Amino acid sequence: MLEDRRRIQTAVLGDAASEVPLLLPLEAIEVDAFRREHVGDTFWCGLLLGGCGGQLTTKLYTDRVCHFAHRPDPDGLPHVCGRRARDVSSADHLYLKAAAQAWLAGRGESARFTFTQPDGLPVGSLLDIAFDRAGRALRVHLDPAITPVWSDEAVEPVLGIRCPSTTTP
Repeated sequence: MLEDRRRIQTAVLGDAASEVPLLLPLEAIEVDAFRREHVGDTFWCGLLLGGCGGQLTTKLYTDRVCHFAHRPDPDGLPHVCGRRARDVSSADHLYLKAAAQAWLAGRGESARFTFTQPDGLPVGSLLDIAFDRAGRALRVHLDPAITPVWSDEAVEPVLGIRCPSTTTP
């Protein structure tokens, strides 16, 4: 089954400002299990996903990719959402933050996390992790459009999988 890039594959759980990402399974049988697991939960086009904040529902198909979809507007008009990233990687920054927080907590450490948006780039392009005790920080690059700064001794760049280590003119 081919991925339909126009459909929403990630959402957040609970409310529009949530940092708890969800990935809807692509296959119908897995969506049935997902629905049973999330009975009573609500899904949102999260603000930290670059979304509109609208509520989403699950769409189950046997002939194409299952996905999240916006709930219909009360006035019956088509829902308009400017969210640019809708694929499985669109919540990577939220998964990364949750994993880093859990790892640090397991070590008795903590940090401040910030989703930095330079020059109007989409939320999730950068994740800044400032360590409380060390006075140092990591800047995780998830958008290849942002050139890493290697000369800042207080902030260490970490490159995501799609980010090149050097840029070519």
